[in-house]
Amino acid sequence: MNTYYYAGGAKVEIEQDDEHIGVDRKAVPAELLGRLSAAFEGAPQQPGGMAIAPKAAIGQRNMALLKKAGALHPVFRRHGAMLVPLPEIRVEFDGKAQRKSVDKVLAQADQRMLVTEASDERMVLAPASGSATDALQMANDIYERAHPAAAAVRFLQFVPRPGSKR
Repeated sequence: MNTYYYAGGAKVEIEQDDEHIGVDRKAVPAELLGRLSAAFEGAPQQPGGMAIAPKAAIGQRNMALLKKAGALHPVFRRHGAMLVPLPEIRVEFDGKAQRKSVDKVLAQADQRMLVTEASDERMVLAPASGSATDALQMANDIYERAHPAAAAVRFLQFVPRPGSKR
């Protein structure tokens, strides 16, 4: 199955990066930080605490502990950039009919969504599972079934410096 998201009404294909994982350093248990310092050396990082590390540098045991702590996020690639989806969906409405359509999709969804912000023009959702993968799937489902002005998962994008290779 191809992975994708919608931007500006267009379907955008992205490729899963099976060698890297996004790690929310703020969610890493303190006892693991020291053990993982080598994995983060030279790793791309965002000011908010998200880093991308090679899975091999983290190891299976630490991956399991990080998953349990909710610190792991999938990594995707598009045109040289690395994308990390977050467990957050922003939905924009052009009117009440679109809002009702989105509400209907949410009521029928297999996964429970928490509304973290709402107004007449937009809503922000978070999957109760805390999963960025669930958020990406739900954003696409909302866009395809309810046809709002926009429905997109929030991404952090890591773009390589000109001349560097990732």
